[in-house]
Amino acid sequence: MEGENLEHNLQPTAVLKALAAARRCSPAQLAVAWLLSRGDDIVPVVGMSRPDRVAENLQALDITLTDEEQFTLDSAFSPDAIISYRYPAIVMKFAAR
Repeated sequence: MEGENLEHNLQPTAVLKALAAARRCSPAQLAVAWLLSRGDDIVPVVGMSRPDRVAENLQALDITLTDEEQFTLDSAFSPDAIISYRYPAIVMKFAAR
C-alpha cells in the first residue's frame, strides 16, 4: 500500500489507538480482546517479539468491550474500509497463485 491508500488504510489504527488510550490498555491488548469477542470460531494468533509481551497480551482476557466499542472497531476494520491491494499490481499476479 502506498500514498493515499496507505494513509486511508492507517485510519483504523488511529481508532484502535484512541480506544486503547481511553481504556488505558495497549492497542495490542484491545485488538486481541476485540478478536476474542467476535465468536468462538475466531482464534487470534498473537505473535510476540519479547517474552514480557506474554503477560501483557494475556491481560486482554480481562477486557470486556462495550457494545459501542465493539461497533466502533467492527466499523473501523470492516473489509470495505480498506482500499487497494497490499502489493502493487505486478506482484499481485504472482501472490494470488
